[in-house]
Amino acid sequence: MATRAEVTPNRRGMKSRELVLDAAERVMSEDGFEAATIARVVKEAGIPLSSVYHYFGSKDGILLAVMERGADRFFADLPGSNGRAGRPAEHLAALITTAASTLERHPNFLRLLIGFAAQPPTAAGGEIRAVVGRVRELALERLRAEIAVAFGDDPKSPTTDQLARFALAAFDGAFVASQTDAGVTLERLLEPLPAAIIGARRALVVKSP
Repeated sequence: MATRAEVTPNRRGMKSRELVLDAAERVMSEDGFEAATIARVVKEAGIPLSSVYHYFGSKDGILLAVMERGADRFFADLPGSNGRAGRPAEHLAALITTAASTLERHPNFLRLLIGFAAQPPTAAGGEIRAVVGRVRELALERLRAEIAVAFGDDPKSPTTDQLARFALAAFDGAFVASQTDAGVTLERLLEPLPAAIIGARRALVVKSP
């Protein structure tokens, strides 16, 4: 985590820390990393400037803590698999509905994740890339497992991996589209994805030697 190792917040300190992270996440996701100055975060959070430096040390420390917390919350909120739910199309539809619902509950974090994946901030760039990479690899791991369950395939096969990456790319695009078009929901945009995955798998299996 980005919080300085020597600082252990008490209950009051934890509340202040969460207020800072909430404010920083909101400002960064709405106006960008550069807009989230320490002064603005302090004003938004309504806590003393000293508390920010006490728990995070710097703006870079806040950014890293925001991303780590967002990743932990996102995956904790994503239910695990309970085995195959019906036919492949039904299982994939249930997976996509659940994932879309989870994504819609974490819009600020997802905006930051996609934005930083495309263009990490110069400050703390290496650490941010590591967090983004960890989140995306965990997402791919979950998708590989669920796609393998849907079709009875090997989760480590090249076909399963390619389908998982295709699905993740579809989620990325649909999330961006849902943020720019108030007339659609993420779930609606992703409705055709189960059929697309099934069709893509059929094409990949035919191509494979």
